[in-house]
Amino acid sequence: MTKSLENIQKILVMNLAFIGDVVLSTPVTRVLREAYPQAVMDMLVVPVTAEIASGNPFVNEVLVYDKRGQHKKLGQLLKLIWEIRSRHYDLAVCTNFAARGAMLAWIAGIPYRAGYDRQHANLFLTHIASGERSEICHEAENYLAVLKPLGITTADTTLTFQVQEQDKLNLAAKVPKLTLDQPIAVVCPSGSYPRKSWTISAYAELICRLAEESQVVLIGGGREAAELSKISQASADLAGKNVASVLAGELSLGELAALLQRCKVLVSIDTGPMHIAQAVGTPVVALFGPTDPAIWGPRGLDDHVFYEKLSCSPCWGKGDCTKNRCMTDIAAEKVIEAALRQIRK
Repeated sequence: MTKSLENIQKILVMNLAFIGDVVLSTPVTRVLREAYPQAVMDMLVVPVTAEIASGNPFVNEVLVYDKRGQHKKLGQLLKLIWEIRSRHYDLAVCTNFAARGAMLAWIAGIPYRAGYDRQHANLFLTHIASGERSEICHEAENYLAVLKPLGITTADTTLTFQVQEQDKLNLAAKVPKLTLDQPIAVVCPSGSYPRKSWTISAYAELICRLAEESQVVLIGGGREAAELSKISQASADLAGKNVASVLAGELSLGELAALLQRCKVLVSIDTGPMHIAQAVGTPVVALFGPTDPAIWGPRGLDDHVFYEKLSCSPCWGKGDCTKNRCMTDIAAEKVIEAALRQIRK
């Protein structure tokens, strides 16, 4: 017999999007934990975000759906579906607009399925939330809308990530030259598409100034190694010496969270590490141009957002653009001032 919504014992939260999305769905898991304190709550994510989900203190176990890898094979997908079915979840919460998660929950026989009415996902749901965005809200608030059909609401949109002790030890082993007697400033210059980028010369000026009062670390994925190298070299040329460490694809997400937790400030464009920094309580100086900080920006008391908001902003990386003024017009000196203010606290 299907349990009533008041007696839910097993929950599966499904978030099949990117790093920032999984961090921003923390409030969903928190309020579900408050509503069902007795329940086991697991989370289904894609491989790249598994470590982020593992750092969610409200989640018991993380399941991985490798939709572009092993689970493209029908046999492996059926094994995953059987694994989900065998766990006898009472409630699935599908946080993405895409129908994939809702369809999986339906096939796996989960009796209650909450999600959005987009991309025909409503065909597989029992509790349907509107995907319409009548007003601009932060994405953490938008995620919470999926719970409204269940009668669950909250005003708490705080992000949370629990750094593991092993990740702290791994970080210390990988980057032994980071000392505790000097502040650390982290710079994340690369995002999902080039229009989010600031200029190399501005980054070089920023890094040189930060290096006068802190240890500076440039971070990015392996694919950003060449860009990070150019920025590091430009900084070295300006300072007359090497002034930044470069970590390009060398840290796991857990180790990155440990690094961000240790640093005094993160200077970043709109990208995943910016959300991780918020979740571990590190102040962020964020540079926005083609995306909207009202939806994706940091909101901590010590966070600072630079956003020129030109007539073409936000463009979300679409359409023709030759000068990228939304980013290039951000003054280096103002960004430096905001970052140094956090380092000196």
